[in-house]
Amino acid sequence: MKKLSLTILAASIFTLAACQQATTNSAASGAAAAASGAVPAGLETQTKQVSYTLGQQMGEQLLQLKNNGGEIDVKVLAEGIQDKLDGKPSKMTEAQTEVAMKAFMETMTEKAKKKAEESQAAGDKFLTENKSKEGVKTTASGLQYKVNKEGTGASPALGDGVMVEYTGKLIDGTEFDSTKQQGGEPLAVPLTGNSVIPGWTEGLQLMKEGGEYTLYVPAKLAYGTMSPSPKIPANSVLVFDMKIVKVEKGVVKDQVVKVPQGGKENKK
Repeated sequence: MKKLSLTILAASIFTLAACQQATTNSAASGAAAAASGAVPAGLETQTKQVSYTLGQQMGEQLLQLKNNGGEIDVKVLAEGIQDKLDGKPSKMTEAQTEVAMKAFMETMTEKAKKKAEESQAAGDKFLTENKSKEGVKTTASGLQYKVNKEGTGASPALGDGVMVEYTGKLIDGTEFDSTKQQGGEPLAVPLTGNSVIPGWTEGLQLMKEGGEYTLYVPAKLAYGTMSPSPKIPANSVLVFDMKIVKVEKGVVKDQVVKVPQGGKENKK
């Protein structure tokens, strides 16, 4: 294993979050505050608002560590930040830091591996039991789906744009995302072959405009061994209630680059 310095860890849990989320989160928070006309108590100044936002972003990353078995002492974390801001020397030597971080990452790797194996086993069990339930069909790729309401409009294909409403859940019923959570408006999905998870690319092409399906997406057709957010563990089977609101034929055909599940390419 390569040595992992504190600087590298800091970059992974803080700088990356700031780069990726600052604009979106700050804009959303600002819009919400402007709409309500009220500033939260204790956050009256710009400095406090920015400080709180940065804390929220760091907290999001630390939550992912926590959910994967990492133990963080927030009081000591704050002490380390304050010492750095005050220009005080570190209480730990570079060698001590390297040893501590290497041991921490090894522990995290083991815990993540165990959790992923447990998630894989639970997902396999769920899919095995689910495929025999009434109305559930299974495709060659392993995607399972159930028709709740058949559509009567156009069927989307690669190169089309699709407006969808959805609710995403884990197999235990925990909701991790939905169009309702994102403001209630349908989501625009460009079917380019790699713009969304393979389970969506395949599943949406089974449907028609106006249709409502439940998709049971195996981990290999979702995020696989990756954990895209603290809400979705690695190797998770994902369940989506999907509705196609509208199909726009050919609007992204020039962006098509590949077809999952070994289909024919649909290029320009």
